[in-house]
Amino acid sequence: MTGPKDDGTSFSFLRLVFFSLGAGVLVLIISIPIIVGIAQWSATAGLVAALLAVVAIIAAIGTVSRRMVGAAEREIRARQAALDSQAGPDSQAGPDSQTGIENRAGRDSAGDGTPPPAEH
Repeated sequence: MTGPKDDGTSFSFLRLVFFSLGAGVLVLIISIPIIVGIAQWSATAGLVAALLAVVAIIAAIGTVSRRMVGAAEREIRARQAALDSQAGPDSQAGPDSQTGIENRAGRDSAGDGTPPPAEH
């Protein structure tokens, strides 16, 4: 049984892991020959280069993760805005009359899709 067609725009934790760790491995592959070359010249300089490589790996993983999560967040917010714009005038966002909790698209504060109770 196959799932929905993946056109590359939906968020996937597996894709996030592969791309993030892939970026780290790429930095590692590039930095190993540099570290070895510098370490042959000076052990202390090789250690410093290795520490800089670790920082670069962490930065690469963080940058890729942040960009992918940010893109997914923008997609979710765009979909929510589209849904909110399609909602009718009875489903304006605003605080629930009984709880004072923000009510989006006419759903009650529980978020189960039922309209808020009528005021008496």
